[in-house]
Amino acid sequence: MHTRPLLAAALAVLVACRSGSQPYRGLSVATTTPPSSLLRLPAAGGTAQLYRLPKLEPWGWRSAAPLPAVRRAIGADLDLGVVYALGSKNDVIAFDLLTSRPRPQLAGGVREVAVGPDGTLFTVDDSLRVVQFVRRNPVHFESKLSSRPRDLYGTRGPALLAISSGQGAALTVLHSDDQPVKVPLPPGDAASTFWGDLLAVAADTAVVLIDPDRPDQTVSIPVSGHARAVLFSPSGHRFYVARREGSVLVFNRFTREQVGEIKLPGPAASLRSDPFGRWLMVHPPTSDSLWLVDLARNRFVRGFKADWAADLPTVTNQQALLLKQGGDVIAFDLTQNEFPESGRVKGGSGDFWLPLAWTPETGTASIGPEVAASDSQQTDSAGAAPDNRVYLQVSSSQNKAWSTELARQLEQQGLPASVLDPHSPDEGFRVVLGPYPTREAAESTGRRLGRPFFIYQPDR
Repeated sequence: MHTRPLLAAALAVLVACRSGSQPYRGLSVATTTPPSSLLRLPAAGGTAQLYRLPKLEPWGWRSAAPLPAVRRAIGADLDLGVVYALGSKNDVIAFDLLTSRPRPQLAGGVREVAVGPDGTLFTVDDSLRVVQFVRRNPVHFESKLSSRPRDLYGTRGPALLAISSGQGAALTVLHSDDQPVKVPLPPGDAASTFWGDLLAVAADTAVVLIDPDRPDQTVSIPVSGHARAVLFSPSGHRFYVARREGSVLVFNRFTREQVGEIKLPGPAASLRSDPFGRWLMVHPPTSDSLWLVDLARNRFVRGFKADWAADLPTVTNQQALLLKQGGDVIAFDLTQNEFPESGRVKGGSGDFWLPLAWTPETGTASIGPEVAASDSQQTDSAGAAPDNRVYLQVSSSQNKAWSTELARQLEQQGLPASVLDPHSPDEGFRVVLGPYPTREAAESTGRRLGRPFFIYQPDR
């Protein structure tokens, strides 16, 4: 089951890059990133603990009340200050970070869970009925799914995407107040963009792209070498196709052209990206190991022994690779040569681990209309000249329509978002927040935004 962790407010990144993660001209990378921690949820139930990154040292913070047994970590909505997990009794457990206590049960009889990019939680119960939770308020879908889903994806709109399991795979696009749309799919690994606006299926000799708004208009891109797995970059501008022959092909999502090929030591069974689009993690089919690819250079850099699970491996915003190995949870420092081990929690692999852009000192990492309004007022009162203003860049794309739509969505959330046109053919359409009168003001907002960010100031 592919589920998108509820990290839209915690770790998910909207930064897009044309060449791996290389910054654009005129773009400076912020020296500060949101403070992070690592939450340990005990699988058998008990006390939740927080660890410091990247050394995996205990923070001293523990849950004030025991948690029930956990079947899977779902994610965290930091706007609400809540961590979600799927309990062993098929219930959704909500855990309050500020009070460090479990909240009342959110839902029971849950078999499958999906999360939308805005933090909306979707649940599917034993009778295949769908409930959407908008800030903990349930919305019951009129129609139910026809079969138990293999994959679930939330979207930027109020829709749920479900891929059926077994023979005769199909995509179901389900809205709360409308009849579902069902489209046949070829068998194969599937992936969705973070926003849920495009779906891809690795169908052996081709990659099939499906737009949920026009599900009957599929696009097939021929692929040689037997496509086995597919994955979108966090920004959704690229997708990666793993082949049985042992390399990963890189495609531009908009032009649908192949723009690169990454050589691997062998064939790949599955792909996983870090939330920031810098690293690609590859799982080979015949061993418990991880092949790490540097997407800034499209190059395989090192292999690790690792047990693959729903929560780990992953990479945090301190560039720490977290994985499970031999019963332990281990952190490796990707900022250092040779990627040395930076921390270890012995016996931790049986539990569930969730990186958070949150610490007990900072509280919830949120930004809302009140933050955006105060920042805008500060900018206006400062009366700074336009060429002195500073922006927070959250995305850059060669596709103007996509950038405009993203800015519109951020504006609807009360954020001061806009699109800056490129100054040269090498640049993209920048989606930015601001402007702000000083770099300090921009960085202050960036820290409250709860995700890694870029500081951008137009060339004078």
